[in-house]
Amino acid sequence: MTTTTGRHRSAARAAVAGAVTLIGLIAIPVLAADTTTPVRYTCGGPTYPLTVVLDGPDTNPEPSDTITVLWRMTPASPSSPPGGGAVTESLMTAPVDLATSHAIIVDGLATISGPPLAGITVTASPSASDEPANSVTQGATMSPIPEMTILLTPSAAGTLGVVAGGFNLKISPSGGAVSTPYICTLANPASAATLAIVVATSASSSDDTDDTTTATATSTVFETETVMETETVTSTVDTTNTSTVSVTNTAQVGLTPVGGAQTGGGGTMGPDGRLITLLGTALILAAVFGGLVLRQRLSRGSDARDV
Repeated sequence: MTTTTGRHRSAARAAVAGAVTLIGLIAIPVLAADTTTPVRYTCGGPTYPLTVVLDGPDTNPEPSDTITVLWRMTPASPSSPPGGGAVTESLMTAPVDLATSHAIIVDGLATISGPPLAGITVTASPSASDEPANSVTQGATMSPIPEMTILLTPSAAGTLGVVAGGFNLKISPSGGAVSTPYICTLANPASAATLAIVVATSASSSDDTDDTTTATATSTVFETETVMETETVTSTVDTTNTSTVSVTNTAQVGLTPVGGAQTGGGGTMGPDGRLITLLGTALILAAVFGGLVLRQRLSRGSDARDV
């Protein structure tokens, strides 16, 4: 059974843990899902708007975990400047006809910084390649732009900041030379796509030494057998002989330990009860026999005196 004190402590700890978890969910947001940001890139003159997605882990990683961040880009429609006026942006299009055999290559540049990386800034250079699912004519929206993967491993808890920087877009025709039609940098570094990843410390479970759990199972069987025989013989000389035999056999059988073999006996079992029973029976028979002999002798002695 679990002691009352142990149950009270367990309930109190569960309540405290629930409250702490609720506060943590309210105060510490999980900043590791994804961010979608419209970003403008300058690629050799014209400015191209792109939708940039940084997709991180769905749950907060822990130190030494390998974190995967996916970097996706798709061309966006040009828009007018915030103050109005003519559209100065351009739609990123395919510079040449793209066949399904063409390889589209993208080399990116990202920076990662924060306490989980010992406070230093790390530069990542992800690269990826892909082929068009269908032919793309020259002047059509550039597609696809391959998805890049950034891998990083934090060494401590804290918040990591991932910033998507510039990129180079290359085209490699089958059997032809590789060209680089787009060499792009951020038009405004302050508007770069960013992702914050919270690296959490692992919750250590402490041993609960306060709670006391006692399991007790006791089965006791008492067998008591008492035989008492009293015989009184009275003669003319007022002689009284009393023979009393008291035999008590007590057998206590404890519950077989749970870990013991299921043989019908237990690790704490004493002598065989049958031996005790036989011994008691022998004593009873001896007492009866002795009483009969003594009675016969007394009877003979009385007859001799009467003669």
